[in-house]
Amino acid sequence: MLSLPVPARREDTVARGEFGAWIVKHIDRWFAFCRSLGLGIEHMEDIVLITGCHRTRSCTNVTFSESRDGAQVSFGVRVGVSGADITWQLSREQIRGVVLNCGPSGDVRPCSQSDHYDWQP
Repeated sequence: MLSLPVPARREDTVARGEFGAWIVKHIDRWFAFCRSLGLGIEHMEDIVLITGCHRTRSCTNVTFSESRDGAQVSFGVRVGVSGADITWQLSREQIRGVVLNCGPSGDVRPCSQSDHYDWQP
């Protein structure tokens, strides 16, 4: 689950065909590498080539595991009138069996190509 309280900008590579050809040419080596790391990759189809991203000033993502019955999370977000003041509200006692990452809070300015944010759980 992904929550984007403010607009995001999509960025995709223009060399998608070249990346696709490259991964097909080298898939055997990537598959062997992933298996050697013990990442749980059982089939070549489990390897995904990411060719883009979404950039935003703040977001929260939640990962639910298939094996965790009763997993739950509760959170909210308040965005100021200008869209720059973002406040995440978490209910820690209602977070069970999930991985939760919240993006920046406070006065969050629009991102540029050189911006990098540290994510805090």
